[in-house]
Amino acid sequence: MRKSAYLLRGGQTHGWYRKYLAEGPDGFKRNKNPTSFNWSNKISIITNQPINRPHVQLTIQIDKDIAGKLIIELANDVVPNTVENFLRLCSNEGPRHLNNGGYKGSFIHMIRKGEVIMAGDIEKMDGKGNHSSFLNQRYIKDENFIIPHSERGLLSMVSTGIDTSGSQFYIDLAPAHHLNGRCVVFGRILEGLDVLNTIEKLFTIRSSPIRPVVIADCGLISYNNSVTAGPDGSNTNKKNNEK
Repeated sequence: MRKSAYLLRGGQTHGWYRKYLAEGPDGFKRNKNPTSFNWSNKISIITNQPINRPHVQLTIQIDKDIAGKLIIELANDVVPNTVENFLRLCSNEGPRHLNNGGYKGSFIHMIRKGEVIMAGDIEKMDGKGNHSSFLNQRYIKDENFIIPHSERGLLSMVSTGIDTSGSQFYIDLAPAHHLNGRCVVFGRILEGLDVLNTIEKLFTIRSSPIRPVVIADCGLISYNNSVTAGPDGSNTNKKNNEK
């Protein structure tokens, strides 16, 4: 009885269980509630091919001051469609009537200290809008939930239900296991955790920052894959980043 009640609740709230119902046991294996993921793997767990992940930078501005850059690794080997959507928005290739088609000039509109940061509303610029990078497609489908919300600095799509990912995204400020099976994780911050610390410390009212926090610039970059980020966001190896 308890199991049935649990599965019923899962069917109402967890994307992985909905996909299990729709796709059967194979769907369950692909979309079950995640427990761990090794970002250091050199071979894709999906395609069994060598991994070549893209990287983007987000330049963060607080008021008129540049706080720094977030360098982000995108897991196109796990969620290629989600990454494509994010890359298009970083390159301003989305619908032109929505903030000129991308994240540049959009806001970090919510800061929940010790939980998540929310950003990426290109539609209404205040957290009330959400539109994908594709003109005639408001949302994209949830690809899978393989990567768990297991650490600070992970990026995932904001979702209000099954298959409702658009432009808004979370940056985890701590492990967020309650989002597993609900929001698709697609990337992680390699550099700039110090910038994340600065953002988290900003004064807020009802989680909204008093000072405007803007994605002043963004885009695809070349990045030396041998670089690793330390716990403070600094590099432990030499880097080679180019806009």
